[in-house]
Amino acid sequence: MLKKLKILWVTLLAIFLAAFLLFEYMDEGLPKGEQGAEADQLARTMMASINDQAWQNTGALSWGYDDRTFVWDKKKHLAKVNYNEHQVLLDIDNRRGLIVNENPELSLEEKKEICHWAWRYWCNDSFWLNPVSKVFDPGTERSLVTWHGQKTLLVTYTSGGSTPGDSYLWILDENGRPKSWKLWVSIIPIGGMRFSWDKWVELETGVMVSTYHFNPVKTIPLHNPVGKTNLSDMFEEDIFTPLFSDSSALIPF
Repeated sequence: MLKKLKILWVTLLAIFLAAFLLFEYMDEGLPKGEQGAEADQLARTMMASINDQAWQNTGALSWGYDDRTFVWDKKKHLAKVNYNEHQVLLDIDNRRGLIVNENPELSLEEKKEICHWAWRYWCNDSFWLNPVSKVFDPGTERSLVTWHGQKTLLVTYTSGGSTPGDSYLWILDENGRPKSWKLWVSIIPIGGMRFSWDKWVELETGVMVSTYHFNPVKTIPLHNPVGKTNLSDMFEEDIFTPLFSDSSALIPF
């Protein structure tokens, strides 16, 4: 009898998990919303909920994700990216890089590839750090969407970043702070994947960032986020000085 009960429970659990995954990962079409003042106001409410003004006053940040770590001089648009034992300094605007621990045997194409991936990782992981403050970036479209009876915000990036055309549906709490979002992005073949926005922390500058994004298939945790007004508040010496010491050593990518 006990064995039959165990089999029954396992079967029910399997059915529940299958139903959950089918619901969670059923390929959804991109919802249609209405652009205009109401969508823009909801976007501003969401920005206020994380203290966007404090984000504007944050000049330097550091954080990690998986085995990658980042330092971002937000004022000067420079970044240091550590990944796969590579240490890369990036001049973001000019798409140039410098491999700090460069292997002299690397070809130019290999160096470009290392810098290119450092840039792509920075684009992706800095976006996960705080996409809320990017909803009015040039090339964005904001639409009001009713989802399960709730007003939500659909943001589409028609240009910019490494994957233009991606769309995100923000699901907010009663104070306008994100609880989760659903994604329609080029790197995920299933539309409407949902990730939570949990474990909010307040950085030293006053901005709020979410450090935990749950999804049963791929959860994204951000580690040790630090925000300062200036890079000099984070380091005694400017870690980006090598970028400007010898321009001929910089690698375009």
